[in-house]
Amino acid sequence: MRHFSFKTLLAALPLLGLLLGSCKKELDDYYAPVEDTGFASLGLPRVPLAPRYAPGETVPLYVSFTQTDQLRDISVFQVIGSKAYGTADSAAVGTFPASGTFNAAGAVQTQAIPYVVPVAANGLPVRVDVTFTFQNGSKRLRRFTYNIAQPITIKLGATPATYRNTLAGTAQTAGDIVGYSLVINETGVGTQPPVPTLPSPTAPLFKAVDSLTTFYRIGTGAPVRVGVVRNPSTGAANSRTVDVTIPAAAAGQAITYSFTAYGPVQAVTVTAPPLNVTTATPLATLRTGRISAGGNVTPDSLAFNLRTGQIEPAANPPAAKDLFVNSVSPTVTLSAANTTRYTKLTPAQIDRFYANATANTAGTLLYTNGLTAGLVSADLGTVAAGDVYAVRVRNAELGLLRILSVRPGTAGSTARVRFEYKTL
Repeated sequence: MRHFSFKTLLAALPLLGLLLGSCKKELDDYYAPVEDTGFASLGLPRVPLAPRYAPGETVPLYVSFTQTDQLRDISVFQVIGSKAYGTADSAAVGTFPASGTFNAAGAVQTQAIPYVVPVAANGLPVRVDVTFTFQNGSKRLRRFTYNIAQPITIKLGATPATYRNTLAGTAQTAGDIVGYSLVINETGVGTQPPVPTLPSPTAPLFKAVDSLTTFYRIGTGAPVRVGVVRNPSTGAANSRTVDVTIPAAAAGQAITYSFTAYGPVQAVTVTAPPLNVTTATPLATLRTGRISAGGNVTPDSLAFNLRTGQIEPAANPPAAKDLFVNSVSPTVTLSAANTTRYTKLTPAQIDRFYANATANTAGTLLYTNGLTAGLVSADLGTVAAGDVYAVRVRNAELGLLRILSVRPGTAGSTARVRFEYKTL
């Protein structure tokens, strides 16, 4: 069995790059590389070269070589554009004496070469030739190419924060969820147009974003990282919303969220306004109600208005019928005839939330359950004593509704449902 060393891998990668580069016609060759003896390589495993850079950025250009090969100097030459684009500007960047330091991971000498991206038109290709000259006069050429691109941008959207419980920003408490709207690389594109076309000034080529990281800071404390989105943009404009959950430690304090977009040799941050975390808003009003159905009851007892706390007459339009009887046998099922929506609490949630019911809890449950299809609905389904539902009345008021008793209707008997509900 053959074994491949890290050094062998470093040597092979540039050769592969040369083979791939020979298939590209955008960049012209002004001289043929001279390949003599001596090991030479570009880049480090954890410091890769990127396909795009912005003007003025410093590229992490590292060269690797062996001390025994006696490298004398490294020369850097660049070509901006090509004949295909109707422009080609070549220039020597500089020659640098060999002065590497030993890299234990690769068992080679490594050296950082200063290289700054030139100012050039968006989308233009740039070829960088790095020539290694050894003490015996032999040379080896290594090469990389990239395109000029706009630096990464990030900003808050037109509506920076959406409070998922639908309460005001001044009513948010620990455990609530806030969605922050972000715009990454506004107006940008992530694909280079076919040669010889350059990107439009109104839709320029941008650098890709490798990751988007969320941080929060409580008061003047240290930032805490709470989430990462991988590869949120190839360079193209991306509008997205990042949900954050207010931590318990922020109770009674101001919390500030920030979002950092990372890309090659760049990190850019946008910070949202501080959010004052307050106490939860209690559902302090308790009401009870009853609806009935069956052959011996009036149709006016079928529906209930949660706003008025009264039976809603059958002749009235559905808009005010927040709860009505669907069926009575063999089980009783309930639903809303209007835009009122319900979601059922689990036994654990009932134990945790019902006794100290808050609008924050109700709103958050409706949002999180709504992320799964069918969990928030106009239909309560079959109800039983002890069931509890979070409710949003006609896209507005929040509450919790508990079923107190259920009597199904059988053989023509009357079905009845008693319930209580808590609102602001």
